[in-house]
Amino acid sequence: MKGWRRALTACENAFAVLGCAIFVFITLGVCAEVFFRYGFNSPIHWIVEISEYALLWITFLGASWVLRQGGHVRVDILLQHLSRRALRICGMLSAASGALVSLVLVGFGVNVTWVAFLRGSFRSTGLDVPTWMIVIVIPLGSLLLVLRFADLFVEYYTRRRDFGAEAGH
Repeated sequence: MKGWRRALTACENAFAVLGCAIFVFITLGVCAEVFFRYGFNSPIHWIVEISEYALLWITFLGASWVLRQGGHVRVDILLQHLSRRALRICGMLSAASGALVSLVLVGFGVNVTWVAFLRGSFRSTGLDVPTWMIVIVIPLGSLLLVLRFADLFVEYYTRRRDFGAEAGH
């Protein structure tokens, strides 16, 4: 495995572990909030807000890892009837379009994060969290997706991976 692939895999794994930790935190937090709300009539007011932000973070932290594992949803009814050459072309088109969409998300995410940082924007809620701290995960997670899609494109192009109808491809 080349050095950049090893680094990409390490980043994906680290992001996935962080996403799992956030998921565990919000799960326990929501359970605690329900317990305190109905048990002691004393809700934890910030847990809902943090859970909303966490859902965004979990999505972008885990997306590239899930792609590497072949876990994204796909419709393969047509793929079962295509030739190997057509499957290869579909794989390259799929990877290229995924990389392009992810690149748009990187650009959008960088712009939104930078503007929010410069303006000092924040969510006017109970926590008053700076907006850039919420949305910075969009360009970071999307950049990993661009790199993973690019790697998949190269694998399909060089025939190191087949784009088949079976899971994991």
